[in-house]
Amino acid sequence: MTRKPPHQPLARVLETNAELAFWTTRHREELALTQLVRRHLPRALGERVRVSDSRNHVLELAAGAGAIAAALRQRVPELRAALARDGHAFGEIRVRVDVAGSLPPMQAPPKPSWDSRAAAPLFDLADRLPPSPLKDALRRWSRRARGR
Repeated sequence: MTRKPPHQPLARVLETNAELAFWTTRHREELALTQLVRRHLPRALGERVRVSDSRNHVLELAAGAGAIAAALRQRVPELRAALARDGHAFGEIRVRVDVAGSLPPMQAPPKPSWDSRAAAPLFDLADRLPPSPLKDALRRWSRRARGR
């Protein structure tokens, strides 16, 4: 009876297969370069830029929008000098627009959940006010907020 070969962890497969190992290494290098490039750019600009290629002494940067690419092109000379100081001398830096969704979307801050108990002082105010449009509006809002 022949035995099945034991399963290998995915990390080992990525290391032992020559082509996959090349792609994994390239991906790691591009991530490291992306972090380095982002350190030399203003945060609002750096968050929307990634390294897409870094072969043959040419650094290719992908920007998430045309306006980001235009602002980045203005900073290419100083970015090139900063990267050279860090030991990454590139003969050319190319900037292209990549709006295909390759950059992660910006995460909106979570909206706070509604708690009608936090609005209790306003609801109490509606009970104490003399008849007025404000009192009517607060009462309507109170009913909607409490689900009545």
